[in-house]
Amino acid sequence: MKTNLTKSFEVPQSTELVWSHLIDPEKIMDCVPGVSIDEKVDDNHYKGKVGMKFGPMGVEYDADIFYNEIDVENKKIILSGNGVDSKGKGNAEMKMSITITELDAGGVKLDAIMDITINGKIAQFGSRLVDTVSEQLFKQFVSNFSKKLAAAETAAS
Repeated sequence: MKTNLTKSFEVPQSTELVWSHLIDPEKIMDCVPGVSIDEKVDDNHYKGKVGMKFGPMGVEYDADIFYNEIDVENKKIILSGNGVDSKGKGNAEMKMSITITELDAGGVKLDAIMDITINGKIAQFGSRLVDTVSEQLFKQFVSNFSKKLAAAETAAS
C-alpha cells in the first residue's frame, strides 16, 4: 500500500534556528511521536525504532534513517527511511522532502512531501486509516517541534 502526504506549517522562529534543528537528528527525532535514534552509523545514516498504533494494532519497526540530501543554499532536505517490523509482520519505507521558505512577515514556512509504502499486516487496514494516523502524527510533530523551537529561542535570548 502506498500513500502520499503533502503538509505545510509555519513557525515564528528564524530560518537559521529552524534549519539547525531540521538537520540535526538528535534535535528533531524526539519531536516525531514513536521515533527514537539508537545509533549513529555515519553523518547521514542513523538506526533507530519507529513505533505507532494503527487502530487496535501496534507496530514497531527497526529502522534505518538516511539524510539523503542537505541543500543548505535552498534550505531543503531529503530524508528516507526503511524499517522491518520487529515481529516480522511487514515493512515500511518513507521518503520525505522538507523545504523552508522565509516569510516576509517573519518566521518560516515548512513544506513537507512524504511518500510512504507499507507492506504486511498494517497495509490491510488501508490507506484511509494510514492517512488518519499520519495526520495525527504530523499534528503531534508540529506541536512538539514548535515547542522545542520556542524553548531554543528563549534559551538563546
